[in-house]
Amino acid sequence: MQVKIFELAAVAFLRGHEVLNVRKSGTDHVILPGGKIEAGESPLDCAVRETREELGLRVERAELSRLGTFTAAAANHDADAIHCTVFLADWPRSATAVPDHEIADYEWTDLLNCREDPRQAPLLIDHVLPALEARGLI
Repeated sequence: MQVKIFELAAVAFLRGHEVLNVRKSGTDHVILPGGKIEAGESPLDCAVRETREELGLRVERAELSRLGTFTAAAANHDADAIHCTVFLADWPRSATAVPDHEIADYEWTDLLNCREDPRQAPLLIDHVLPALEARGLI
């Protein structure tokens, strides 16, 4: 039996002790903004593209620093696992509120309390939070 793996990129946008999450339509779970890496695309290029497409926010490559590449159980039925390269960025002070989007809802999540929130994705709880803690960001 062959294991199906999605290669994804995501961005943890921080605003103080909060992280920006997206909830895709039809689900109760919230995840970091991002998506599937296209053929021939680097994780960094994917993160820039997905940020523009999902959030309507243009970020420069230099604004994103690599937090790490993590493996987690997939939250959908199309794959068994995900390899997700996560980038870190401060939410730009000049950025306006996240626009309404037809396929997703956005929310800021308090990093200090999100472990108790059952809607949070394992990627955030098991991998991203420890990496942020190791950097002294929370």
